[in-house]
Amino acid sequence: MVAGCGNKCIKYVFWLLNFILFALGIIIVGLAIWIRWDDSFLSKVISNMKIDMGRLPLESFYFLLYVIIGIGAFLLILGFLGCCGSACEIVCTIGMMESNFITLWRNELVARYNSVNVIRETLDNIQSSLHCCGAVGCTDYSNIGFIPGSCQCSNAGQIGCATYIWSFVQTNMIYVFIVLGIILLVERMVVNKMYVFKLQLLTMIFSCILMSAVKEKRNA
Repeated sequence: MVAGCGNKCIKYVFWLLNFILFALGIIIVGLAIWIRWDDSFLSKVISNMKIDMGRLPLESFYFLLYVIIGIGAFLLILGFLGCCGSACEIVCTIGMMESNFITLWRNELVARYNSVNVIRETLDNIQSSLHCCGAVGCTDYSNIGFIPGSCQCSNAGQIGCATYIWSFVQTNMIYVFIVLGIILLVERMVVNKMYVFKLQLLTMIFSCILMSAVKEKRNA
């Protein structure tokens, strides 16, 4: 078992977050499959949501359902692997989860830096205040063709924001738990894309810490 009270708490919180992802994936897949292959339920959904099938052909609606099923399956698998990695203290599994969530950070935030104003303003604020860049460094912005001025990549060895957050959480463990506890208690549980991303971002942070704790124990 992972040694230390703080690390044990990290392990259990990491497992809980991944279980929520797993359950969310099951719900999304189940509902999408039910809508796709139950004509009566499909009719009720179309009627209640007031979907204009004249503008949205049935084939396009089915394709949308397949995409939703794929997203749900991805969340389901991601959550399952995270639960297994946390329960069994499998470093490679937890490391894979960390890699997946860093990729999500790049795809959801960095890749949309130019197209979504809220994301651009948020990233600029984070990067300028924390003196970090992207998820792991300035190279995260290579695909969009330029590096934001908030990154200050002229500085040698510019740290990634994910790396910075990992270090901060490890240093200020008790305060982070208090803040996260308050957020989880008061935040409305709305199942939408931004909520899923926030949940995955929290899981990424805890996966980093848990993997570090397991490695430290095995090297002791």
